[in-house]
Amino acid sequence: MRSAWRSVACGVPGLGVAAAALLAGVSPAVRDLPAYFLPLRHHVAEALHGRTSALWSSLPGCGEPVLANPQFGVFYPPAWLAAVLPPQRAIGVEIGVHLALLGLGTGLLARRLGAREGAEVGAAWGVVLAGPMVDAAGVLNNLDTLAWVPWLWGAALGGRGALVAAFAALAWLGAEPWLAGVAAVVAMAMAPTRRTLGALLLAGGLVAAQALPFAGWVEGGDRGKGISPEAAAKGAVTVREVAAMVVPGLPLPPRGDRFVAHLAVPFWALLLGAFAVLGRGPSRRLALLGWVALGAAVLPGLPLAREAWAWLTRGLVWYPGRLVFIAVVALVPAAATLVGTAGHRFRAALGACVLGLGGGLLAGGSGLELAVQTVCAVATLGGPVPTVAAALGSASLGPTHLMALDLSDLALPPLDPCLTTPAGQPGRWFAFPVSREQLVWVEHDPLTRQRALGWGYWGLRDGRPMARTFGPIQSRHLAAHLAHADQGPPGRWWLDSLAARWLVGQGELPRFPRRCRSPAGTVLVNPTAWPETWVVTAVPTAEERPTVCGSVEEEVVGGHRARWRCHVDAPQAVLLLSRTPDPGWRFWVDGRPVPVTQGPGILHGVAVPAGEHVVEARYRPRGLVVGLGVSLLGALAWVGVAWRRW
Repeated sequence: MRSAWRSVACGVPGLGVAAAALLAGVSPAVRDLPAYFLPLRHHVAEALHGRTSALWSSLPGCGEPVLANPQFGVFYPPAWLAAVLPPQRAIGVEIGVHLALLGLGTGLLARRLGAREGAEVGAAWGVVLAGPMVDAAGVLNNLDTLAWVPWLWGAALGGRGALVAAFAALAWLGAEPWLAGVAAVVAMAMAPTRRTLGALLLAGGLVAAQALPFAGWVEGGDRGKGISPEAAAKGAVTVREVAAMVVPGLPLPPRGDRFVAHLAVPFWALLLGAFAVLGRGPSRRLALLGWVALGAAVLPGLPLAREAWAWLTRGLVWYPGRLVFIAVVALVPAAATLVGTAGHRFRAALGACVLGLGGGLLAGGSGLELAVQTVCAVATLGGPVPTVAAALGSASLGPTHLMALDLSDLALPPLDPCLTTPAGQPGRWFAFPVSREQLVWVEHDPLTRQRALGWGYWGLRDGRPMARTFGPIQSRHLAAHLAHADQGPPGRWWLDSLAARWLVGQGELPRFPRRCRSPAGTVLVNPTAWPETWVVTAVPTAEERPTVCGSVEEEVVGGHRARWRCHVDAPQAVLLLSRTPDPGWRFWVDGRPVPVTQGPGILHGVAVPAGEHVVEARYRPRGLVVGLGVSLLGALAWVGVAWRRW
């Protein structure tokens, strides 16, 4: 098979997913895609068409940043597909394209590492069709970042500084900064030169327009100091889950925080990945780093290591189990370099295959899948056509894992009238109770019940303002406010001050009249909910009811701008806002800048004197202007580096 056709073969699984979305209208609906990433892509499409703001949205979480959250993809070109295709198709094409990029990049990396002709196809399919990539696709920012990782490592090995910078920047913009950072460390370990270091620093400059607003968002968020070691280490991989990488179909005990649920990897890749550690050159280093990444995915789940993980990451990095993704992308191409060269190792490997088959059957694994993996591993290690055997071993995982992507039509049915905001009756929606039981309940039917409860970012598509956010980071002010509101009757003041007029849940609550009931949930009315904006004598303290001393005659709120015309009856008053505060907001009264007074939780306000006045507010993410300047300089530097290279 010619090199070009082998390269095409590397991308076939991903191209198939993209074609299914583009031609048949079916896209993956696994995990976070329907309720989280699909609304994000819808919002970006609306922003690109000028129908909403690319900086801020008032709908989720009492208002939260858009551009500062890289998962929206404002600066990531593949996310813009939703502007030219229906979002439910665009997200399937995006997943397919990134799977194809991941496969092609893995094949080229294996080839650069010295894999024999044809082995790169088995390596590409071994990564793309491995179980962990199902979970990466379901948490789309992980896949978007991973797709560029093998390209980054290959460019580093080739000493291509401009390409290292470009691929590292794309990996970061893919919106999983933690994985992008780990990939950069691996690139530096693979090619520890000043050129690699300089290229990675240049990549930081290229993404500054996204990175600096993101850093400001993290600074005001609920991660970091005060996070318990248990919270920081949740999602770590257990020892039994590591065994499931070798044993397809191995039953795993129920676990609420499991981040990687599909773990099977081609048996031949794990066996040869172990032997690759004994080799030489870059394939040995990559295999070692892959096993280190796998160990790092497991260790935080152990008692003493949990505290060490929380201390090392300062509580900023959760779900260490995602390091399995890096481990797979590293181990499989390193293993491919040994396909067809096992030689004297064949007997030991054959024994390992037999033991693996027997142990897997005893542990409860799938007999058929185990047998296929064992036969393909033996044929890869000592058969007449090892490259074909490796490809078949990888491909045999495809049907199970591609089915797990749950390809379906993501077009939304009309929203139940019971769950829509009544005309002329503003107010936020508040889901109750927030509990593990509710999570399990809503997951049974993501297209109706998650939507009913405002789970994820449904409000971005439905236009309903939600009190909660399910972003990776939420404002510390909002987190504290919600913690009080979730206490039940003792938290009634906090619930009212969220402007939470509409409550949706599974049943009734005393002192909350029922508005309506639908199969997706019961909607209650909070008769004492505050307005989102009103004129009062002062910013209240906790549990204090504000005294009204004026009115908001006109309100125009849209994205990153707002305008209120107020009438004040008292000598001095405050325009009180029940909106998530952010240092990026600036306020003016009659054209004069005014400071903001912070109250409990999300409450804040600006002083307004007696009479008729106009209050204006504008939002600009912290660090955006500086970041744009640094990114522009970085782009000019990148052009210079690329010009010199060519």
